[in-house]
Amino acid sequence: MRTLSKAALVAAVSLTTVLGVTTAAQADTTFTGVNYAGVYQTTADGSGLAQVDWTTGTKTAPAFAHAYIENSHTGYSLNGWLERSTDGGKTWYTVSGVNALNNGSVDSTVQTYDYYDGPGYLARACFQFTSWSGAAVHCSPAI
Repeated sequence: MRTLSKAALVAAVSLTTVLGVTTAAQADTTFTGVNYAGVYQTTADGSGLAQVDWTTGTKTAPAFAHAYIENSHTGYSLNGWLERSTDGGKTWYTVSGVNALNNGSVDSTVQTYDYYDGPGYLARACFQFTSWSGAAVHCSPAI
């Protein structure tokens, strides 16, 4: 595993903030299935999760996607959202609004509304710890 110096990490976080680029921490674990993809990040006490699910079976017919966000005993607050790309994943924008899960001492979850995700669209679910200074944005693989 490659490690960054504190100065390099601060510079990367600053550049991310300025450019609006989302990146995932190296410790992320991603997973994919037939109709879903997700990412989770563990903490000392729990984990944060963002998962995107299709509500219909194929990408060749009109489909819809939603994000499922979970804060499981992390000890931190987090925000989660659903993003969409219409250019093959080059650019992303938030379609669901941001959902706050503020109590990191219990299990809390939220599911976004369904958003169109048919041919030519990609969707991914993202989250970021908000009470953890310098926390990275964690995004699922695109589906």
